[in-house]
Amino acid sequence: MVVQVNAKRRNSDELPDDVEALKAIVAQHAELIAQHAELIAQRDEKIAAQRIVIEHLRKYAFGKKSEKRPRPADLVEADGQGHLFHAELLAEAERTAKAKRVQGEITLDPPKRPAPRKGRRATFPDHLPRITTRYELEDDACACEHCGGALHEIGEESTRELERFESAVVHEIRRAKYACRKCQDGVTTAPGPDRVIDKGLLGPGFLAHVAVERFGQHLPYNRLEKKYASEGLSLSRSVLERSMKTLSEILQPIRDRLLTEVLDAPELFTDDTPVTIAQPRAGPGSKKGRVWIYLDREGRHAYDFSDSRKSDRPKSVLRGYAGAIHADAFPGYDQLFMPEGATEVACWAHTRRKFVDAESTESKLAKEAIERIGELYAVERAAKDGELDDDARCTLRQQRSRPIADELFAWMAATQATVLPKSPMGEALKYALNLETALRRYLDNGRLSIDNNAAERALRAVAVGRKNWIFFQTDGGGDAAVVLLSLVMTAKSIGINPRTYRRDVMLRIAHETDVAKLTPHGWREHFQAEVEAERDLALAHFAGQ
Repeated sequence: MVVQVNAKRRNSDELPDDVEALKAIVAQHAELIAQHAELIAQRDEKIAAQRIVIEHLRKYAFGKKSEKRPRPADLVEADGQGHLFHAELLAEAERTAKAKRVQGEITLDPPKRPAPRKGRRATFPDHLPRITTRYELEDDACACEHCGGALHEIGEESTRELERFESAVVHEIRRAKYACRKCQDGVTTAPGPDRVIDKGLLGPGFLAHVAVERFGQHLPYNRLEKKYASEGLSLSRSVLERSMKTLSEILQPIRDRLLTEVLDAPELFTDDTPVTIAQPRAGPGSKKGRVWIYLDREGRHAYDFSDSRKSDRPKSVLRGYAGAIHADAFPGYDQLFMPEGATEVACWAHTRRKFVDAESTESKLAKEAIERIGELYAVERAAKDGELDDDARCTLRQQRSRPIADELFAWMAATQATVLPKSPMGEALKYALNLETALRRYLDNGRLSIDNNAAERALRAVAVGRKNWIFFQTDGGGDAAVVLLSLVMTAKSIGINPRTYRRDVMLRIAHETDVAKLTPHGWREHFQAEVEAERDLALAHFAGQ
């Protein structure tokens, strides 16, 4: 970087004798020196920024992807308080020491993960149906050449193994037709079951299977096409895709009800992830769309799709919501966090990630920030391990997390003045301090979470699937995907079989007027026991044949 200097260097005999003239020369040189210093600082800052980019690229290509760190001592302090939920053990030990006139100590070791069992087979689950095959000898004559006796059964030898049968069948539905010979007034046909897709090729069980394989196991349609072809079925990917699109239109009211229930919750989690649209509605060529997640504490997953990341979509969904929103610092949410609107709950995991990115340039300071944030997470692990309810969790946070947060933000404010504002460390500190109020909010409410990781985990299904199916063919494919994905992921999150749930709902939706009963939570409450009883009865019937 070159600076043109207008003043030439003078020898001492060329300097004027006038004091004011000398001062002007000194001021001119001081100004040039200041310009040089500013340009050098700008050069150094650009070089540092380029080094950061290079380091990020190197880390992305060759570094470890995990952000995990060794855990600090989980709430074991010198004051002897230790885990709050171990207080009963401490009190019992003190009573025993006084009553028995003994003394000793309590040692609190961190929990260890159980070692995986070796050399032992897994047990056979009791809920699986049993099929028994028995083999007997055709001839009961003794194999001995000399005795000529007969064999008598004295017992049996039994072995067990897990077996799996998964194949397609043709379900032929026959309906009797009737006519009156006397009046000959038309033909009466016996009613049959409701068809999920009128004149469709696939029945409810097959539709449920495709939906779970596509949106639960993330198999793209071309792989499903090949899978079914290996079974002798000619099902093109276009047939499978059209079937799922039609099914999503049928199930759309259930997904809409699911979203309504999420928005009725006092707090929710939201995030988004990019997807590629191969043939968008507007214009040629591919473009980037977004899949959004709206999630509550009860496991309701309501996914949404938009053809961009504009703030219009979340604003239209969350308009009028007055609860607490766990989210990242996406500016599109800012208009929701008004005095009469929603309450922002910032994510400590996002904040921590900023300091992880700063480790390459400010290792000591970044690690200190990461360790301090780790202390906040240690409190959360203690609350989880102790199975604390919301009130007890809030009390624990007030006692343990608030002092840690106070010291952390004071340290951040003091450290901010010692680093370059545009350096990764400076940006990380600015990010955290700007969100201080929102980052502290979880301390005062045991229902709130320390981070937005629940939403990130919910979007992992999209991220994992995206590696397989790569893109949505059209915008309509994205609209269909979020409906079916919402029901599959909600069912999985609350522990019901997505295939069983989906199949039964498809049979009920034509005549069930209360759509709330058809959401995964509603179905579990109203229909799951009935469906399982019917299944057990059928298994018992076949076992008795």
